[in-house]
Amino acid sequence: MSAITAYKPVYAQGDPGNGIGGFNLRNPLDLAFPFDYNSSGKLDHIVLYRPGTGTIWILHHWRGNFSPVYAEGEPGNGIGGFNLKNPADRIFPFDYDHSGRADHLVCYRPGTGTCWILRNERGQWSPVYAEGEPGNGIGGYNLKNPIDQGFAFDYDGTGKLDHLVWYRPGTGTVWILKNERGRFSPVYQMGEPGVGIGGYNLANPVDRGFAFDYDQTGKLDHLVWYRPGTGTIWILKNNRGRFFPVYQMGEPGVGIGGYNLANPIDKVIAFDYDGSGRLDELVLWRAGTGTIWILQRQGGNWVPVYLQGEPGLGIGGYNLLSPADLVMAYDYRKTRTPNHLCLYRPGTGTFWILERQF
Repeated sequence: MSAITAYKPVYAQGDPGNGIGGFNLRNPLDLAFPFDYNSSGKLDHIVLYRPGTGTIWILHHWRGNFSPVYAEGEPGNGIGGFNLKNPADRIFPFDYDHSGRADHLVCYRPGTGTCWILRNERGQWSPVYAEGEPGNGIGGYNLKNPIDQGFAFDYDGTGKLDHLVWYRPGTGTVWILKNERGRFSPVYQMGEPGVGIGGYNLANPVDRGFAFDYDQTGKLDHLVWYRPGTGTIWILKNNRGRFFPVYQMGEPGVGIGGYNLANPIDKVIAFDYDGSGRLDELVLWRAGTGTIWILQRQGGNWVPVYLQGEPGLGIGGYNLLSPADLVMAYDYRKTRTPNHLCLYRPGTGTFWILERQF
């Protein structure tokens, strides 16, 4: 089977398209991520939101059809009291109650100190943590800089995404917060100006990070940091609060597994390529060029298991020829294996879901 036919669409709305499940994806600000809405341990719902408009939908999938379990149109009122009225608003999933399920939503507004954490009770959303605008952030991290970003992380190696990573790229600032019965406090704290974490200095405004399963244990207990345009990518392990690199490619570098990370538009995410139930592979893509690689760690080396160079043809019929193209992992089959790729193009109504062909 050729690389081109290694994936096929199980859902495809072309350009221009009608989006998915009633959400039209016609605004360039639209964003999406997979979510465990039912607290089942499966990333089998899709959250789509339009920051600045109050619009947010959560979609359920059944037998190829998508429908909303939550829908707040445009203009809307957001969700659980968080109004989503600022174009800078961002949302990500989080395991607030240490259940092993990332079924809460962290909603934040960088530059204002605003941070809310929402829980779902039978479709009704309400805050378990709410710091309005202007606010003081969370756990001592003030969220007062417009470049602040965050994500959930398994700091203790328990298999639970119950810690929060906050970072300020270009300043060396990164904090990791734990939650004790609703009280947040730092387990790692590097202020501004800082020196980053584990040797990675976070000194460039383009730096990006995410949680990753490097050891193939089913735990997102490593940190990936990368610097698109420079070939720089590090993977950090946590040993009782001390972080050190298990993969280190400095600046200038040659990227990872043959993918050079030499373009400022490069992006990287964690993915479950082999259907193992673990997010232990990497997807790297260069939107606008058709370039996409999937890397797997084999015997200590990173090896491409899918490769479309530049210029390339994308993947599974999705051409990746728009600079706006985004990619995420998703559990389409509801098997606790986020081994499908969602590719979407905000502003055009384009949304595809791809499945690997064995």
